[in-house]
Amino acid sequence: MSTRPQHRSPVYRQLEAYDELWKADHDAAMACRDWEDAFAVGLAIYSLLWEQQGAWRDRVFRGVVPYSEDDDREHQARLAQWLTTTKDALADVLPRLEKDFGQIEGAAELRRCAEVVEKVLQAWVPPALSLAVGLREQTLSAEAAAEFHRILKEAQANPPPVPSGPTPRQVSADEFLGPLKSARS
Repeated sequence: MSTRPQHRSPVYRQLEAYDELWKADHDAAMACRDWEDAFAVGLAIYSLLWEQQGAWRDRVFRGVVPYSEDDDREHQARLAQWLTTTKDALADVLPRLEKDFGQIEGAAELRRCAEVVEKVLQAWVPPALSLAVGLREQTLSAEAAAEFHRILKEAQANPPPVPSGPTPRQVSADEFLGPLKSARS
């Protein structure tokens, strides 16, 4: 190492300034990448919440679980919390990032998801049990299944009587729909 004192030449000062400028730009770019990662996490959480809420609605609709006001409030609260956090990031952070870096990965999708959640929360309708019994979950106990099989076997052993009288003539679909087709023309 030299014992001679270093003089502060303009070249060395410019080199130091260049080095600091690069670090500041690099740090800003890395912060932008961190926000893009945070937006990706926000989108993943949205997807999980949306799927969870949809599955809960489906279970209530099919009668697998009973409707609960507590569950309803909890699903609304989760979506509202996600929306508040997302709207804060979109309003407070995103404009500066877009000004400095242009298009930010995930931002457009995050905005779209926030709009969807806001509309859903404003028009929230709790799920309800299906009025169509055939759409409900049908689970038979072992005893009920055994009784069902017994009834099927009995029906196979004792088929209903064949109706007396002439056998109806079979017609094709075109022949059957013929009068309808002429009426439409």
